[in-house]
Amino acid sequence: MTNLLPIFYTNILPIFIVIGMGYALERILRLEVKPVSRVAFYVLAPCLAFSSLVENQISGDELGHIAAFVALITITVGVLTWLVAHTLHLSRPVESALLLSTMFVNSGNYGIPLNLFAFGEAGQARAIMYLVISATLANTLGVYLAARGRATGSNALRNLVKVPLVYAVLLAGVVRFSRVTVPAPLFNAVNIVGRASVPVMLLVLGMQLARTSVTRDLGTISLATFIRLIVTPALAFGLAAVMSLRGVTRQTMIVEASMPTAVTSTILALEFDARPDLVTSVVFLSTLLSPLTLTVIIALVQ
Repeated sequence: MTNLLPIFYTNILPIFIVIGMGYALERILRLEVKPVSRVAFYVLAPCLAFSSLVENQISGDELGHIAAFVALITITVGVLTWLVAHTLHLSRPVESALLLSTMFVNSGNYGIPLNLFAFGEAGQARAIMYLVISATLANTLGVYLAARGRATGSNALRNLVKVPLVYAVLLAGVVRFSRVTVPAPLFNAVNIVGRASVPVMLLVLGMQLARTSVTRDLGTISLATFIRLIVTPALAFGLAAVMSLRGVTRQTMIVEASMPTAVTSTILALEFDARPDLVTSVVFLSTLLSPLTLTVIIALVQ
């Protein structure tokens, strides 16, 4: 196994320095995180997705493998979490919170920068594809799990069409497969804006963490964190082997699947009153502990 300290120093520490800056900004200046987050969501991230996918060629077969991996790992973790919740006879709101905490990962704010630092531009491109598919599942399956019967198909679809990353990926696909050349000034402008997304997403994550903490139900929070940071990576290694994933695709898929809980899960839990305090606590604890697990996982996949 590669020396762990250089991996932490090179790949993880820079991310947490920027997250710490965002945390300090929120604590000291009490900035409004929502406007910054919306700029990253609606402008910066789509530009990053478009420029990265146009520049980094990912074959149709590989895209299919990525989509299958994301769907299978998400569903597998969901089934496992459901079985654990039923074994422990947890209430419906706690069960929903547990599912939201374990199934959906921070593949954007945290995952994209980490894969960029660890595996370069090729890793970033595949992390973006993971994010798009994961966001699709979060805005459909995640809405249903949060609402547990109150979410309609139209509501799920309405949430999905609001995700600008989906349109950026579709547009990049059209450009690639039609072999259209994007005018250099336009592409350079989009590329410049996209490159701003990585630091801004990390700052936003730090600002969001400054508003969270670990509340009661430490046992349930610890269980969700264990499933997210320990059990899921083990499942990801197994699934990658079964699917015969290789190279940077294997590396990126395993690392993305091993990320801490997504902040999006908190938003869904708040929207549908699925124990948002519990989900928020898992986001905080899993993010805080993630450097320990991710350092080892990156060493194992290299």
